[in-house]
Amino acid sequence: MKIDKENTMKIDKENKMQLAGKKYNTDKVSRHEYHKIYPQFIEKFYNISGGIIEIGLKAGASLKMWLEIFPKMHIYALDRDPKVFPLERHTTIKADQSSKSDLQHALSIIQHPIYFINDDGSHIPDHQVLTFNVMFPKLESGGVYIIEDIETSYWKNGQNCGYSVNYGLNHPKSCIEKFKNVIDGVNYNFSKTYPDSGIQHQEQISSVTFAKNCIVIIKK
Repeated sequence: MKIDKENTMKIDKENKMQLAGKKYNTDKVSRHEYHKIYPQFIEKFYNISGGIIEIGLKAGASLKMWLEIFPKMHIYALDRDPKVFPLERHTTIKADQSSKSDLQHALSIIQHPIYFINDDGSHIPDHQVLTFNVMFPKLESGGVYIIEDIETSYWKNGQNCGYSVNYGLNHPKSCIEKFKNVIDGVNYNFSKTYPDSGIQHQEQISSVTFAKNCIVIIKK
């Protein structure tokens, strides 16, 4: 099939996440190239009012990107060591995503309907699963939950954010393996089972999409 180069360039110019990501120099665009994946799931929220949760604040580059591409959204940024930025429409919340009580406290502060949750926190598979189990019910119907940096589920021996990472391909406790099993829950009408994979709220999951270094979960 012949690729229309002019059309490809036009699509790139219309990719709001790519443009804003480059503007604020976030690695979501420069290194991970999530702009090739996320828009098809989140662009439906670009012009609506509500809120977004991002776990992992870092230097604030992605916060600035979200504020630009979601001009009517309030961004809730969770981090165990949050920084203060002179920006409007956002709230920073001190929370360690390894702590269930911290995550629950963060939810008690949130005042907007939440349409998008982005986990870019510690990247530790156990934390990713815990955070999903606590946060997913907060999403509105049709909301999008994205877990980034799932590469750590393949690490057999490593360190990240001060935590040891000892998982590996097909490891039963990896975030990837746990969400692989959820497909039977998505197809409950036929499978008649919600797998005991450690992933909660399976009856609320509409779909699970695996892409490069991320998992996208849609709420019914």
